[in-house]
Amino acid sequence: MSRGASKIFFLLSGENPTLPTSEVKSILEAEGFSYRTIEEATQLLRVEVSQEAIEAVKSRSAMARVCCIETLRCRAEYDEIYRGLREADLTGLINAGEGFAVRVRRVRGSSPQIDRLELERRIGEMILKKVEDAKVDLENPERVFFGILTGGSFTFGLKVAEIKPKTFIQRNPRRRVFFHPTAMPAKLARCMVNLAQPRRGELVFDPFCGAGSILIEAGLIGCRVLGLDVKRRMAEGSLRNTLHYGVEPLGVLVGDARRPPLGDASFSCIVTDPPYGLSATTLGLEPKNLIAEALSAVIDMLERGRRICLAAPKEMKVKQLGEELGLKHVESHFLYVHRRLTREIAVFERV
Repeated sequence: MSRGASKIFFLLSGENPTLPTSEVKSILEAEGFSYRTIEEATQLLRVEVSQEAIEAVKSRSAMARVCCIETLRCRAEYDEIYRGLREADLTGLINAGEGFAVRVRRVRGSSPQIDRLELERRIGEMILKKVEDAKVDLENPERVFFGILTGGSFTFGLKVAEIKPKTFIQRNPRRRVFFHPTAMPAKLARCMVNLAQPRRGELVFDPFCGAGSILIEAGLIGCRVLGLDVKRRMAEGSLRNTLHYGVEPLGVLVGDARRPPLGDASFSCIVTDPPYGLSATTLGLEPKNLIAEALSAVIDMLERGRRICLAAPKEMKVKQLGEELGLKHVESHFLYVHRRLTREIAVFERV
């Protein structure tokens, strides 16, 4: 283990098999943390990193759920779990006299032979024996020990942070002051921003800003934001939405993304959800052609080595489109929306 690093594990959202893991890694990279991946499993990511990274993930992530300092990793068998806990060092994780609770989460039916409630009870009894004057407090514990059963294994440690999905639900399109049916959900917008890896204070540009989902989420993590939309009504609505959530963009401009009125502007990241649905405006062009022309117009404004993250229908094959424009394809994730739409979330780097 590198100096100053700890084993940290994250319980991840189960709504997509690849996005949550990539989002957490992107946050660590954006925030400048050196880390080593230990394991990727269903809804679980284990890394070796400074404990300071937990706060960075907590403040930015849309798809991490719980962040913990790891004390035990073993097969999901009672004997191995109890043996490991007897040998585990809880120094610094709980103090004498503190109240605690134990929570165990089972992922997708993993390890059905383990009685989750019985496991919580037995672990609690073991902690009581190891820590002087500790007491169980299920209502308002000072410390929460958290375990995950997934893939036939058990990972256990002290919960340090929890991310509530409710905060994103409160910013979903229908709750905004300006609504449009094509607006991206707040959680996905935040995830896309994180995949682009902007740092606090850097400028994020959305050339198809619509109702402002991406601008809002980038602004809330401390980025400067600039939006563009061809329709004045959308640009004005985007501005209303961003200001409603306390985000003050550098500007929300009215203009054609193929000929952006930006002069010699320079961006750290470009994050966008271009128009492609029935309710979207594509200027009478094929969506793929519109996206290709818009990317061509702004690539030179992106700093070298920095990222573009965009969403498009799977059948559009934007990986190939980006590579034809000279961009390096970093990764793609596929997100089922409904019968007629599976989104590809593609990440590119300007070389």
